[in-house]
Amino acid sequence: MRRVAVFTIFSLFMLAIGISGAGTNHPQPYSDGPLGPTDYPWTMFHYDQFRAGTTLASAPRTNQTMWRFPTGSFVYSSPAVSDGLVFVTSYDRNAYAIDEYSGQQKWSFNTGSVIFSSPAVANGIVYFASRNGGILYALNEQTGSEIWGRGYLNYFIASSPAVADGKVFYSSWCSASCFQNGQFVALDASTGAVVWANATLPSASVSSSPAVHNGRVFFGLDDGSVTALNETTGKAMWRVVPGGAVAIRNAPAIAYGRVYVGTATRFFALDEITGATDWSFNTGNANSTSAAVSNGVVYFGTGKGNIYAVNATTGLQKWVATTGAAVSSSPALSLGSNMILVGSNDHYLYALNATSGVRLWRYLTAAPIWSSPAIADGRAFFGSDDYNVYALGVVAPSLQASVFPSTTSLKPGEISTLTITVTNGSAPQAGVTLSLTSSVGGGFTQPVMGSPGLYYSNFTAPLVSSTVSTLIQVVASENGFLSGSAQTSITLTPFPPLTVAAAPTPTSITPGGEIVLMIRVTNGTSPVKGAAIFLSSSGGGSFSTATDGGNGNYTAIYTTPLQASSPTVTIQASKPGFSSGQNTVTVTVNGIPNLTNLKVSGIPALFLIAGLALLFLVVLIALVSRRKSEPTSPYYRPVEAEPPSYASRPDFGESLSSRFLAGLFTGLAAIGGS
Repeated sequence: MRRVAVFTIFSLFMLAIGISGAGTNHPQPYSDGPLGPTDYPWTMFHYDQFRAGTTLASAPRTNQTMWRFPTGSFVYSSPAVSDGLVFVTSYDRNAYAIDEYSGQQKWSFNTGSVIFSSPAVANGIVYFASRNGGILYALNEQTGSEIWGRGYLNYFIASSPAVADGKVFYSSWCSASCFQNGQFVALDASTGAVVWANATLPSASVSSSPAVHNGRVFFGLDDGSVTALNETTGKAMWRVVPGGAVAIRNAPAIAYGRVYVGTATRFFALDEITGATDWSFNTGNANSTSAAVSNGVVYFGTGKGNIYAVNATTGLQKWVATTGAAVSSSPALSLGSNMILVGSNDHYLYALNATSGVRLWRYLTAAPIWSSPAIADGRAFFGSDDYNVYALGVVAPSLQASVFPSTTSLKPGEISTLTITVTNGSAPQAGVTLSLTSSVGGGFTQPVMGSPGLYYSNFTAPLVSSTVSTLIQVVASENGFLSGSAQTSITLTPFPPLTVAAAPTPTSITPGGEIVLMIRVTNGTSPVKGAAIFLSSSGGGSFSTATDGGNGNYTAIYTTPLQASSPTVTIQASKPGFSSGQNTVTVTVNGIPNLTNLKVSGIPALFLIAGLALLFLVVLIALVSRRKSEPTSPYYRPVEAEPPSYASRPDFGESLSSRFLAGLFTGLAAIGGS
C-alpha cells in the first residue's frame, strides 16, 4: 500500500508540473480566445501571457498587401489584434489603433516619449509602456482615452506588458541615478494600483518581457539570470544563470513544463518548477528572439540570420532556414496554415513551412524588420524600420450601400422613411452596423432590418428658418468588410410665417378707458383661423380674451392703465404648422378719467361713488338721530353713573362724519387724478 501511495503521489506531481514524455505531445501554450470580430485575438507580444507565439488562426497564403499604415518613425513593436482593431506603437511617441480591414486610423495617443514596448489588450483596455517616460499606460480600446498611467522616475520600460489574472506585469531598468538597477512590478489591471514591486539584484536591469504561467512569472535579466517569481506575492521561487553573465532580453516562452529562452551563444530549455537546465542548443551566435512553441517543436532565430526548428523535448535540430541578415524578429506560428512567419534585417518578412522550413513566400519592405508578426483572420500584421505598419492577406471586400427617402421635401417635425440596402457586392448582407448623419441636423431612429440586406430608419426634419437641402449619409460597416456608404438629399422648408395686423379703436383715450383691438391673422395671403392670440402691454392695463370672429378676424378689449401714458401693445399669433407672427400698436392714454366709462376691478366707478355716498348718508342720519334723543339739561344726571362711551361724546358724531367725508373725498380725488 505504501508503494501504491508513493507512486500515486509521484504521478500526480509529474502531471502537475506538466513534464512531457515525447516530442509529439501537444502542449497548451496559448489561449485561443473567444470567437468574435477577430477569430483568434493576438492580444499581446507573442500572442498571450505564455509568450509561445502560436495561434490556431490561419496565415496568408501569399504575400499580397492588404494595406500599409504610415507612422512617424521606426516600428519596433509587435502589433496586437483584437475586436477588429490593430494596436501598435511607434518610436514617434504614439500608440495607434487601426481598423483591421481598411487600415484607417481610429485613434492615436501621444506619450511625449519614444516607445519600444509592444501593446497588450484585455477586457477593452490597451496597455503599453513609454520608454523614456517610464510610464505604463492603460487606454480605452475604442476611444484611446487614458484610464490610468503608472510609472517611476528614471526607470525606462522596454519590455512588453503581460496581462493575466487581473494583473499587469512589466519590467524596467534604471537610466540614471536610482536606488535599484531594475524593477519588476505587478499592477492591478483595472486601477493601476501597485500589487507588488520586486527589487531585482543590485547589478540587474530588466528589459525582458515577462511570461506568466501556473502561478509564476518568468523573465530574464541583464546579468544573464532567469528568474521565477510567485505571481501573487512577487517572492522569488528560483533564479538560475544558464549561459553566463550575458544579458537576456528576449521573453521566455512557456510550454511542456519548460521555460524556453535564448542567450548570447546558446538556446536553453529550463525546468519550469526548478529552473534546472533540461537541454541546451548551440546556436554559435546571439539569440535575441522569443521562441514559438507547438507540436513538440521550438522555433527561434539568431544573429547569423538562421531560423531553427528543434525538438522541444530533446533539443535536437529538425531543420534550419537562412535569411540574408540577422533575425531580431520573433517567429510566429500559424497552426491553421502550418506556417512560420518571421522578419529579418534583410528587409524581408519570411513565410516558411513549419514542418520542413521550406520558404513559401517573402515580402520586401524598405528597412530591417525587428517587429514580430501577429496573425489573425487569415492575415499577418507587422511593423518595419521604414516607419510603416503592414497588413498582408486577402483584401477585404467592400460593402455596397444605397439609400432612398420616402419623402424628399419636409417641414419641421415631418418624417421621411429611409430605405437602405446593403450588399457585399453580390448578395444582400445581413447584420451590418449602420451610421446615419444629416448635414443640418434632425433625428434618426435606430435602423431595423426588414429582411437580409434591407434596413429602415425614420428621419425627423429639424426646425429651419429658410429653405435648405440636407445631405443624409449612411455608412455600413461589418467586421471582415470595408465600409460602404451612400448619400441622399432632402429639401427642408420652414413653417409659413403668420402675418398679424392690428387696429385699435380709438387710438387715444382717457385713463381706465377701453380700446377695441381689431386683429387680422393671415399666412401672407390667406386668412388663418384658430390661431392662439397673446396680448401684452408695455405700460400695464388688462386684456380680455381674444374672440375668434372667423375668417382670420379676432377681437380683444384693452382696458388702459389709470395713469397718463403711451403704452405699446404687442399682439402675437401662433398656430401649429406655422411660424409665430406678431405686430405692435401704440395708444395714447391722457386726460381726466371719464367716470361714465371708468371701472375699478370691473365695476363702473359711478356705481362705487353712488354706493359710498348712500352709505355716508345712512351713517350721518343715524348719528343725528341719536344725538337728538339724549337730554340737554346741564343738571341732568343719571341715577347710576356709567362710564361714558365714545359714542356719547358730544363731538363724536361730528368727528366721525368729518373724518368719513375727508376720507371719501380724498379717495375720489385719487381716482380722478390717476
